[in-house]
Amino acid sequence: MSLRRPTPAPAASPHVADGIPPELLVRALSATSEISLITDAAQNILHASRSFSTITGYSEAEVLGSNCRILQGPGTAPEAAATIRDALARGEQFRGDILNYRKDGSPFWNALTITPLLDEDGHVTHFVSVQRDINARMALHEQLRFQATHDQLTGLPNRAALDGHLAKSLDPDGGSRPAVAVGLIDLDRFKEVNNALGHEAGDVILKSWAARMQARLQPAEFLARMGGDEFVLVVEGAGGDDAAATLAGVLRRLGRSVDEPFEVAGETISLTMSAGLACSPRDGNDMRTLLRGADAALNVAKARTAGTQGWWELSGDASDAAPAPAPTAGAPAGVSTSADPAGDVVASYKEQLFDGGLEMFMQPAVDLHAGSVYLFESLARLRLRDGSLVPPAAFLPHLSPAETDMLFGVGLDQVLACLAAWDGLGLSAKASINIAPSSLLGPDCVRFVEEALRRHTIAPPRLVLELLETETTDWDLLRGPLDRLVELGVGLAMDDLGAGYSSLKRLSMLPFTAVKIDRDMLTGLRTSPLETLSLIATLVQIGRDFDLSVVAEGLEDLGMTEAVAVLGARYGQGYHLARPMPAAEVPGWTADFESRESARQVTTALGALAFHWKFLRLGSPHPHRIQDCPLTDYLESRGGRQGDVHRWHAQQHRADSSSGASRMIVDWLIREIRREA
Repeated sequence: MSLRRPTPAPAASPHVADGIPPELLVRALSATSEISLITDAAQNILHASRSFSTITGYSEAEVLGSNCRILQGPGTAPEAAATIRDALARGEQFRGDILNYRKDGSPFWNALTITPLLDEDGHVTHFVSVQRDINARMALHEQLRFQATHDQLTGLPNRAALDGHLAKSLDPDGGSRPAVAVGLIDLDRFKEVNNALGHEAGDVILKSWAARMQARLQPAEFLARMGGDEFVLVVEGAGGDDAAATLAGVLRRLGRSVDEPFEVAGETISLTMSAGLACSPRDGNDMRTLLRGADAALNVAKARTAGTQGWWELSGDASDAAPAPAPTAGAPAGVSTSADPAGDVVASYKEQLFDGGLEMFMQPAVDLHAGSVYLFESLARLRLRDGSLVPPAAFLPHLSPAETDMLFGVGLDQVLACLAAWDGLGLSAKASINIAPSSLLGPDCVRFVEEALRRHTIAPPRLVLELLETETTDWDLLRGPLDRLVELGVGLAMDDLGAGYSSLKRLSMLPFTAVKIDRDMLTGLRTSPLETLSLIATLVQIGRDFDLSVVAEGLEDLGMTEAVAVLGARYGQGYHLARPMPAAEVPGWTADFESRESARQVTTALGALAFHWKFLRLGSPHPHRIQDCPLTDYLESRGGRQGDVHRWHAQQHRADSSSGASRMIVDWLIREIRREA
């Protein structure tokens, strides 16, 4: 049964067009980047565009007949989903932002517009949706929101967040008097530790203590940092006649956060804490009054002998509160460079280079998701007459434009001959070769490439030209020859994609089919991991937005490889995967190749950080069941007993996941990364 709404004025009705051949409509829809989905009136998918597949990772065949709700996940706000359902049930347009999930489980913020299509009688027959990935915008929004409402050191809510939380807790519906306890918590003798070991060590203790506390908080409990070592605890539902008994259970649980000492600066530090609490409505109904009462109770708790009546005190009569064992007190114990070749050597290099000395080595780029070889990049080497090899840096900078063109021609002929020879051995592969802009602008370049492909009987899509950049490159002039190469079927890759304006301008102007993330973009993964992960994710997203294959260069170890795979880079290249090799060794290497990488598996701290960070940056919980989560496998592989980090991780699989605990996972993993280095 179709939906119906009152028939609007004819000019405002988006009717399904008559008289258009269905096949033409399908082609038009596929060609546009705007329309993402068409569904029937029951919201079952009838058509999915290429832009939908690019954003979500689902092919059209995988989603046809499915309901659009397949994109929703644990972080999708129920209110947003309900708003969509209500709008569609009324036959009205929906426009808004919603957190959705790709096929691989990674979250993305979706700027979603759903428009009903009506027949002549005003019945809703179909829905058309437009989806846009706005991750970058929402990640920045989440970062700014977090910074505005959270303490920079501990990740706990700050005074501004506390004010908002207490305002809602104390007067949720503008008149009721709910039972709420407000407590002030102070770390005893923390200033002594800070003075003895230094502020940096004190910061480590505060962060660790805050994480332990957050791991023990229940949904009705809220902890904020006021400053220094002073914190505010809010417990909802604990302000009536049984407040003392209720709070005793809460405070015993939280008191276990200092049962174990803190390891910092080579010292083992044991701390205790004190708390004073006031209850609403008994001790007051506004924040100022309750905090004043809690402060007075805190002074009483700190003044008495530790362990005599527990570590907390209630404002007013606290005799009903059951005593809690106090933690044991403690105190800090003891307070070359290589020169350019000479002119005659350069002349000798050039002479041998064009007299049969050029040898194209091959370095594979690996599909990090499928575990297969994507292509082989050809890299120029000079084989001297004595058999020794000369690296390209020793001769390429000394070539004139004409010599560079000649080198490209000889190298291309070698590469295509290798592909043909491998075909004879049953190995069908793709290969890439670098080309300078000056060579591309040669009047016969496109014709030369076409004739070389025909001569070696190699299909054009098996060749990729990697365009190098120079300071004098005129990108406007390159558009013509690049378009002709694309028409021929040859792939084009932009070498060394960076984050600057020039890179984005080139991508928007020129018909590239692939981009390579500059190895320099990855160098900070161990020294500045969060900043570098953000940069890599941005570059991968740029590639996705332009519908390009993304290759990450410079993968020197397993951690780097896992990180870029987790962040969505499809292909990788570097010494961890394979070093450049003589072309004759490629068939044997390929036969023995077995990928050790998986985009779903993390075995290193860097891979684990990349996995956790991609959800943290969007304020999303982890979408998998905790037993299926890659981070669970990583933590279990480390052995040992479960501790704070396991509790922090468990919180990330709840809809109300703790942002503070999430930040503590980040800090812990960064320490592990530096320990592994």
